[in-house]
Amino acid sequence: MIYDFENKKILGTSKALTTKEDLSMGILEALDALPQDFVRAAEFISLSTTLATNACVEDRGGSAKLIFMGGDRNIIDKYGWEYGLPPSNEMYIQESHTKFSGAIEREPDWGLFCECVQKEFEGLDGAAVVETNAIKNSAIIEKKAKELFSRVFAGRIPVVCGHELFNELNCLQRGASALLNARLFFVIRVFMDAIKSAMEKRGIDVPVVIVRSDGSLMSEQFAHLRPVETLLCGPAASVLGSASLARAENSVVVDMGGTTTDIALINKGLPHKAEGGVSVGKWRTFVDGLYIKTFGLGGDTAIHYDDKKLFLEDYRVVPLCVAAHKYPRVAENLKKLLGGKKKHTKYLHEHYIKIRDIQNNPRYTEEEKLFCENLRHGPLSLSEAAAGLPGRDLYTLNVSRLVKEGIVQLCGLTPTDIMHVKGDFSGFSAEASLLGVKYAAFNLDMAVDRLCDLVYDEIKRRLYVNIVKAMLENRDDYYMKNGVGKEVERFINESYDTAKNSPADNLVSASFKTDFVLTGVGAPIRIFLDDVAKLLGTVAVVPEHFEVANAIGAVVGNIHASSVVEIKPNYSVGGITGYTVFGTGETKVFKDIKEAEAFALSQAENDARAEALRRGARGDITVSCRLAANEAEGKDCVVHLDTRAIAHAVGSLGL
Repeated sequence: MIYDFENKKILGTSKALTTKEDLSMGILEALDALPQDFVRAAEFISLSTTLATNACVEDRGGSAKLIFMGGDRNIIDKYGWEYGLPPSNEMYIQESHTKFSGAIEREPDWGLFCECVQKEFEGLDGAAVVETNAIKNSAIIEKKAKELFSRVFAGRIPVVCGHELFNELNCLQRGASALLNARLFFVIRVFMDAIKSAMEKRGIDVPVVIVRSDGSLMSEQFAHLRPVETLLCGPAASVLGSASLARAENSVVVDMGGTTTDIALINKGLPHKAEGGVSVGKWRTFVDGLYIKTFGLGGDTAIHYDDKKLFLEDYRVVPLCVAAHKYPRVAENLKKLLGGKKKHTKYLHEHYIKIRDIQNNPRYTEEEKLFCENLRHGPLSLSEAAAGLPGRDLYTLNVSRLVKEGIVQLCGLTPTDIMHVKGDFSGFSAEASLLGVKYAAFNLDMAVDRLCDLVYDEIKRRLYVNIVKAMLENRDDYYMKNGVGKEVERFINESYDTAKNSPADNLVSASFKTDFVLTGVGAPIRIFLDDVAKLLGTVAVVPEHFEVANAIGAVVGNIHASSVVEIKPNYSVGGITGYTVFGTGETKVFKDIKEAEAFALSQAENDARAEALRRGARGDITVSCRLAANEAEGKDCVVHLDTRAIAHAVGSLGL
């Protein structure tokens, strides 16, 4: 999209499919479809991406590993999964002798550290370091571990420390956030390389900025260091863009893309914020962001079935119509499969496509390398892929690691294929879509029309259920903190059936209603949202330029940065003896609370300003500071638990 800031006017728009095998191809296609005079006159490029969001929802991304200094294996295995951490045997753990106060009793065995990481981390795309008490000891151990790691690998493997990302105390959540950042190094590097490649090919030399998860902006350099900040940048941009396009002050924004659907709330013209950090898929992070409920549902969602029913997965595959448009042999394979008239428990209509080369990577087995080599001339069906590996068949073929790490990609039946069959969308191989639907319908002993209707109904059901869950979470603190449980979700599903079909048994029925307008964003949403809105007693609006709401949101933000410094009272038998300030650069003890507060405010202000500069702010930076006391009611008195010095910096891009 080309946007005129002075007149607040859209001068041109274009869209292109994501080309996973080479992102620059899709970017060039979109650039070339814009008015070229305006492209050459552009002053900067602002980007948002759903790559990080999709990687979390699908549990994919680059290969990375966490170094947990001072981690307790029992604690990690018992509670780590709540934040997205893998089991302790999938990370490197070494003793770190620090007290709870942060004081270091003795140094870790750094010789053992270097020896182990050299053996365990070779060939990875990224690494993360977190230490249990890093926030209280100025991250001395994290910094040393990062320095040695970088020396061992001569900077070949990017590494990030937990304290560089967040200053909250919860080391499990910090560890999950840092590990996710490491997994996204590769994802963002590929994205930015593709952007730069496309810009060079078209002679575009302007600054690049990227949307953060809270809708603010950051520089390209900052995004490379902290890609986790892009976690919900695509959805956040869509929310901001929708807010500027939609006229309704109260709105539920529903953004359906290829992989995920994102739901956000706008109340009195302002988007709701996430509390305690954003969560996507299995990951709970400390990333600041808007409240956005993301779940796996989009035009490219995989459609699967068992011997009784059809269902939608949470992950994407390349639609058969798209794959066959580029590789005609996909349609030929489907014709042969359908002509064989043989049912199977495996999804024989699916194909594998190679995305990345791994021939020189020591992390992968010879069998995995052979599998990828067999794909060098184009996609192979499941049967063909299994036949190409000695000693393997359809039942023993397992390439899940290659799929998870983005080395190969599946193509299969999707809602986009159903849209081609029903005539709601065209542009690719409708023949391949119909062949795939016929094969699935044959396995389920049902008519093609019936299968298509079931897929559409399941999409509407998922939209209804997740919209209601989002509204409950924003209405009730209990649901916001604990989520909507399975029993409540079951009730929401029953209310969908009640709203859709007048029940024959009127003993009791319940339904959900809202006065908020449903604002649709994303290409597929127009097909489904009207019906969902009617079931919720409201209306759906798909605003003009809805297809570029994301692009509009990507250009309307400023740069924001925050910092929090904690002041802890030191208690003894006689009462408070002093105050410890856990500063961003050093930890200091004060006897007087006023001196402690002044130091903490200064530290927070300086850190927020420095963070805004790192994110790309230029010129004047406005910083606001405040103190927030945390107290608890005792039996006969009020107990002072801690005080936080909070600073918030706002700056412009200065482009």
